[in-house]
Amino acid sequence: MKRTQKAVLTATAVLASTLTVTSGIATARDADDCTWTQAPLPLPAGQSWGHVTAAANGGWLAGSGSSGTIRWHNGVAEDLGRAFGQQTELNDINSTGTAVGMTIADGVPDDAVVYRDGRFTALPIPPGHRTARALSINDTGDIVGTAGGIGDTFDLTIWRASAPGTVLTVNPDPAAYGYVSPVEIDEQGRILISASTSQTDYFVRYPDGTMTKLALGTDYVNAFRNGRIAGEKYENDQFVTIEWDLSGTIVRQLDRWATGPVVDSGTRTAGTYRTADGSEALGVWDNGVLTHTLVTSADSNGFSAPVITDDGVIATTIGPTVTTFHHSCPA
Repeated sequence: MKRTQKAVLTATAVLASTLTVTSGIATARDADDCTWTQAPLPLPAGQSWGHVTAAANGGWLAGSGSSGTIRWHNGVAEDLGRAFGQQTELNDINSTGTAVGMTIADGVPDDAVVYRDGRFTALPIPPGHRTARALSINDTGDIVGTAGGIGDTFDLTIWRASAPGTVLTVNPDPAAYGYVSPVEIDEQGRILISASTSQTDYFVRYPDGTMTKLALGTDYVNAFRNGRIAGEKYENDQFVTIEWDLSGTIVRQLDRWATGPVVDSGTRTAGTYRTADGSEALGVWDNGVLTHTLVTSADSNGFSAPVITDDGVIATTIGPTVTTFHHSCPA
């Protein structure tokens, strides 16, 4: 499961002249003739645009539209509406279709919510906190997010599937960190934690409650899955895209800088890079080597940051349209 930050959507007319993606199939191929096939997703009746924020194995996607939240399954759109009549954002979804997010009140996050069994439910807010937001869920159903306390402090918050109705907050050092948030929870139940003061430190929290501090040397960590940590680092007067393991050791560097990298459980990475002519491009890497360019746009807001699954799906938003790319290889 992976969430993605919202991007500004541009007009379809602008994108039509700037995107260089062939209808129905991506422009690049693997050496063994594997391809990425493009397919736009429908919108629920009455919605004029959509935006994807999360994806999971089994054909699940989640996001928002012009009048509420949307969930897609195997290409079919479902209008989930708004939780309790409030503005709602979905941040993640798992392979059972359970989606998590938050309501927005007066422009700020209010309640953490989960959508399952056909309805939204509010997750409990920890004692001593005023608001909460659910940011990531794994296939077990464990949910992680943040809870806002007095004085604009935020703690990592865990809602375990094995203990419904309960909530746990975590701060590696309350005297040192005023903002603690998950990057993501993986299928093994490990949580990559971002803890901020004047700088950002990262920790891995294991299911038994133990934590390990990582020396990643950057504030720009974006993804965590199956022990893979991906982000950006500034070194030698330039940004590079790096992958670390659970010990904080660098595993690989992408052959070109990609912003907002997302990873699957294997060796695939997706992100946005700049082409030689200055255009923005959505690229796919395997073992750090760029193998495909799925979309290019002269406008930096031509498409949103991607989301990725383990079963060969990458999704993005192009103009008002949620678009998927499915990986396939000849038999």
